[in-house]
Amino acid sequence: MSDSQRQNFWASSLGQRVLDTEQIALETQLRRLHGSSALWVGETSTPLSLLNNCMVRQGVYLTQGSSVNSDQTRVDMPWVQGALDALPFARNEFDGIVIHHALERLADPRAGLREAARVLAPGGRIIIVGFNPISLFGLRRGYAKCIDDDFSQRRFINPIRLFDWLELLGLSLEVKPEYLEYGLPFATSKGTSLWPQALRGGELPKQLRRWIRRLPLGGVLTVSAVKRALPMTLMPTKRRRGSRLAPAGYPKVVNLRAVRKDEA
Repeated sequence: MSDSQRQNFWASSLGQRVLDTEQIALETQLRRLHGSSALWVGETSTPLSLLNNCMVRQGVYLTQGSSVNSDQTRVDMPWVQGALDALPFARNEFDGIVIHHALERLADPRAGLREAARVLAPGGRIIIVGFNPISLFGLRRGYAKCIDDDFSQRRFINPIRLFDWLELLGLSLEVKPEYLEYGLPFATSKGTSLWPQALRGGELPKQLRRWIRRLPLGGVLTVSAVKRALPMTLMPTKRRRGSRLAPAGYPKVVNLRAVRKDEA
């Protein structure tokens, strides 16, 4: 799939609906980012404006592609072309990283996660957004294996496997994962959501919306994790016993009474 086809997906009614749902959840998670710099890796620059609401002084947009398009040139921040599995940055470079539907484009998603963990500073946060294979979108992904589709070139990552990879890389989940977008994975003239505005707006109680987002059946998965700080193990020191003084010479005490008896 070419770069223009990727952009056409996000410009479609289904892509726009997914982006609208994701931005509501990302707005809350991005507020936890802070520091001097953050890296955003993704195919579309539409959600980039959310970085302006977090406590990060400078954002960098890395787009995976080989050609420059108008979507990139409109980005109001530094941007570079590259690949998530070969990031052109030094170790511990960023205080925050957002991976927006980028892992599912890699032949080896583990390589992309390793690179993200490498450039993330200790204590920094990483936010991952991707499609959930255990959902209606996952069913469409199975259909796309046989017929050319927008999801044909995407590899949906099992959430359990993703959590294991994060733990092995020294990344701990900050909050419970959220599952979004329970709508149908295609566009219809009457709307595409099973619950049209319930999960987006305020029609459902807040606690009920949170409970629904914990169900691992949503089409989109959002994960927030923190890179553990460098381990600093204090070695137990052995208690030193009181040092003994070196033996000193003392004058020999002579019992004069015993001496006198011997002489007598």
